Amino acid sequence: MDLSKKVFLILFCLLGYLPSVHAQYEHVPDSLELAFLPALAFNSDLGLIAGGLINWYHYKDEVKPYYSYTNIAGVFSTRGLASFEISRNKPNVFGTKFRIYTSIYASRFFEDAYLGIGNYGKLPEAPANTPNYYEFQSFSMGLTARARYPLFVNVKEQQLDVLAIINFDYETPWDNGSSRLLSIDRPTGFDGGRTFMFGAGLVWEARNSEFNPTRGTYLNTSIEQGSKIWGSNFNTFVWKHEMSHYLTFHIIRDITFANRVYLKHTSGEVPYWKLSYLGDEETLRGYQSKRFLDDNAFVLNNELRTWLFEIPSLEMRLGGTLFFDIGRTFANGTSFDTITNDLKYTFGLGGTASFFTPDFIIRTDVGFSEEDFGVYITTGYLF
Repeated sequence: MDLSKKVFLILFCLLGYLPSVHAQYEHVPDSLELAFLPALAFNSDLGLIAGGLINWYHYKDEVKPYYSYTNIAGVFSTRGLASFEISRNKPNVFGTKFRIYTSIYASRFFEDAYLGIGNYGKLPEAPANTPNYYEFQSFSMGLTARARYPLFVNVKEQQLDVLAIINFDYETPWDNGSSRLLSIDRPTGFDGGRTFMFGAGLVWEARNSEFNPTRGTYLNTSIEQGSKIWGSNFNTFVWKHEMSHYLTFHIIRDITFANRVYLKHTSGEVPYWKLSYLGDEETLRGYQSKRFLDDNAFVLNNELRTWLFEIPSLEMRLGGTLFFDIGRTFANGTSFDTITNDLKYTFGLGGTASFFTPDFIIRTDVGFSEEDFGVYITTGYLF
């Protein structure tokens, strides 16, 4: 893509919070903290963007890592992006050891990205008479519920949880001309449909913090199965595996070396929106969104993180990151040599800011690849 046509995303942040916000490193028993992030932005692909993000943190001394955490996010664009999501994470539900995460979302997008399945070479320019060749209009909605229950907890408060998953989503392309790549390829799911999946997994939690980890390990592995027997339009199998590790050392100041391995495998009747992909702020930073799409994906993310400045009177910290990402998508049956001979690399740097509570972190990453660059402004670390 022509980099000269790109316009950096400019985000103006206004942060508000409840009067009961407490010290940066302490939580008063039964405290409620709120972070509000209204946003105004412009991007040459999406136009003028407006939206907001609200995070509620409810803390109680006897409940770790928090009593509850709620997130509400909404984004609207002059070029047709409208997205809304509500999620909630609640440990110790009804006084039990169950921890339940729920999320519901809906999204309409006039310029969703589809760059083909298994397209690893240089991306051809869109035909002159079809400027929206790699784009399509879509509507999607979904509901996810995950329940965790500890199998055991050791003296270091590290724990192994069993995981149960229910995942429903619906997506449909709509009103797309025959000259767009999605209409030409007609991948599985082109006519729209729903997936209804049940799953199970294991979670190993040994980090010193979920939001700002500086040491420890985390592992999450799960399988999900969708079947026409219980209402899915596709017989789909998905396996995901994520493992991250954190190590902190001191050179002038504390520096955390964080790395993550993420793997995803799909098989069966897999609609295009369930395929494995790389290219966005959560995978290969610097490639276009969903640049690589196929049955399988693996990515290794590496980061050096540090906090550079602290202003206790404003309950604020400012920091920075350096990162390097390696990954690849590939079809089922691809040989190991083929996979390792065509790895994709990205690198970049970023800034972080923490306000009011150490759990609320704003992250800005700038990633570079051999094809493009990306600017990502979001909340929370990548992992």
